Amino acid sequence: MKEWRADWTNDPNDDYNLILEILYDDEDVAVIKQGKQGLILKWYASQKALTLPVDWFLGLLKDAQKGMSSPIVSQDGSLDT
Repeated sequence: MKEWRADWTNDPNDDYNLILEILYDDEDVAVIKQGKQGLILKWYASQKALTLPVDWFLGLLKDAQKGMSSPIVSQDGSLDT
């Protein structure tokens, strides 16, 4: 079964800043990261039409906003607040 998932990680191409990768069926489809004026969502180009569950995505955006304002990540990659 194909599913959506989000993983907290650090971006080695951006001074290891905290990012939230969005995956569908274990493939990176987007990333949320902190920009100069707030959060930025970068959606990667794809040949597939994906249906994003809005309630899940809204919760994810809230988590990203909270997590990137005070990034404390545990050893297992989960967000500690």
